[in-house]
Amino acid sequence: MRGFRPANAWYLNDSANIAYAHAAPDGGRLRQPVLFINGDRDPICDITRSRLGQSMRRACRDLSVTNLEAGHSLPLERKTEVAQAIHSWLKTKDLS
Repeated sequence: MRGFRPANAWYLNDSANIAYAHAAPDGGRLRQPVLFINGDRDPICDITRSRLGQSMRRACRDLSVTNLEAGHSLPLERKTEVAQAIHSWLKTKDLS
């Protein structure tokens, strides 16, 4: 596939996502630990300075948020720091 279709597939599948969320165990609340790596300069998915984080915090019983000085494409902009953040989080959660 080319263009924006693959990147937008989540949004194009909205009705199936909503149906799954309604049928998911525990109301879709995640029980496992979750790491969100937030880009401080991300105008799209910033969960620390916007209301976007509220629903994520409600949906995740154990949410950890790490902030990196980057934009939206964290793995491209800060590859080493992303890997370090994941590694550190795994150790903190005793998952490594």
